[in-house]
Amino acid sequence: MSTGGNIPRRFSTPKKPPQKKAVVSKSTNASKNANDDYPKGALSAYMIWFRESRESIREGSKVKNLQKAAKFAWKKLEDKSEWEQKAKEDKERYQREMEEFNSKNGSADK
Repeated sequence: MSTGGNIPRRFSTPKKPPQKKAVVSKSTNASKNANDDYPKGALSAYMIWFRESRESIREGSKVKNLQKAAKFAWKKLEDKSEWEQKAKEDKERYQREMEEFNSKNGSADK
């Protein structure tokens, strides 16, 4: 190897400036369900349980991440039938409201 001032070609070529990608603006008002009458989706048994138990999990947990503590508490729970029943009722509510919404708006969507 020579100790001269030869710099390898890969180091001597100037870098090309990065090309800017086109930014697609997402409006907060433009959503799939832009209609205010659109029914809220059905909640799962876990989400119903989590909403009801959030404060007790927060108080009794040493874990900083609330969702991590909730995950462990949900796994320990043996009888989930109460929340599964509520989730079933919420799903029926959602289906009923969707049928009403679709008949009102003449939409054939889900």
